[in-house]
Amino acid sequence: EAPEALFDLGSDDSSVYVEEIGAWTRDTGTHIQAFMETARRRFLEVGFAPEGVTATIQPRKIGVARDIIERANSGCAALVVGRRGFGTLPEFMMGSIAAKLAETMARVPLAIVGSQPAGRGVLVAFDNSPCIRKGLEQVLGLFDRRLTEILLCHIVRPLSIPHAVSRPFFSPGNEVHWLNENSRKIVPAMVAVKDRLVRDGFGPETFRTAILEKKISRAEAIMAQAGDQGLSTIIIGRHGMTSVADFSMGRVARKVLYMEYQKAVWIV
Repeated sequence: EAPEALFDLGSDDSSVYVEEIGAWTRDTGTHIQAFMETARRRFLEVGFAPEGVTATIQPRKIGVARDIIERANSGCAALVVGRRGFGTLPEFMMGSIAAKLAETMARVPLAIVGSQPAGRGVLVAFDNSPCIRKGLEQVLGLFDRRLTEILLCHIVRPLSIPHAVSRPFFSPGNEVHWLNENSRKIVPAMVAVKDRLVRDGFGPETFRTAILEKKISRAEAIMAQAGDQGLSTIIIGRHGMTSVADFSMGRVARKVLYMEYQKAVWIV
């Protein structure tokens, strides 16, 4: 309700600037109201029912991120936020509100939208973890059933990862066995997910699968695949198969979220 700089020194000196603050508040409120009306109109233009789109403007209660979390946890199916606000950070950096939400918004699927999420295709970083199995159907349930492409992408890393001071310890035969076994085990899980989503209304022709082998970095492989295939959205589990309770997000999800600054990234 007032310029944030007023509170930088820990004391409210706003009484000195009453007239200017009043003008600032009125002008800012006008711009916010116009933006919200434009946003609401865009939702209606793509097919949302008028009664299903509500624009709410509220004063900050505790803090911007915490107020958003409280609202999202009170019955929302998902939370969508821009990667950056009106700050002056470089495009590749994430704003403070989006970063706070990414670290703490664990109960509700979170989408952080980058600067240029062109296209309609979706890449699912599929590892058969509890997060992706539970969250994928929940998130895709919100998507248009006319979606043109859903790519289920699984990454199999080699056992012997190149290292400057280490030699390979696994024989070529065992490497091949490892890759084949992991590829074989993930296929039934992919088929089961596809079948459930087809029953939910997606067309069978929408789905493709990709099992990428010998990729050292899973995050890099996911981003490269999305870029090569022209997919605008990435869905990834907050934790993989080796979930660590002490951390709010797994390393692959964190890398994709912080490095993929143009697409829309869903954390489920």
